[in-house]
Amino acid sequence: MAGAWTTERFPLFADELRRLAEQHRELEDEPLRLAISYDPGRDSQDVFLFEVVEHFGSNAVSPDKELFEVSFGSTSEFSLPQQSQLHLVLTNPNELRAALAEHWPSVEEIRQAVGRGDFVKLNSDETGEELMELLCG
Repeated sequence: MAGAWTTERFPLFADELRRLAEQHRELEDEPLRLAISYDPGRDSQDVFLFEVVEHFGSNAVSPDKELFEVSFGSTSEFSLPQQSQLHLVLTNPNELRAALAEHWPSVEEIRQAVGRGDFVKLNSDETGEELMELLCG
């Protein structure tokens, strides 16, 4: 069941998000395993893109128990409403598994969005499908 964000807000950014995920998928040295756009439930007008990338951070697990997140404002290639940002949340398969097992807050936010149906899967390979099952679990 799709959530309100998926049906109401995602369509406004769908083309840009799909294009960005496709650009990342084309990187051969850091294969994109999974990409989803989601609503974290923060009562925000921001846009969130979560990507699981092989070799990101040398496949290490953050000792801070937080997923890497960087924010961008509107650009010519990704237009956002005023005061909105694009949040890119990145991890690798090893770190995602650890984060899920240890219930890191940043991954729980993603897991809850998936549970509510407030997400759209933009890319997934075989490893990504396995990780998606873990997120749904």
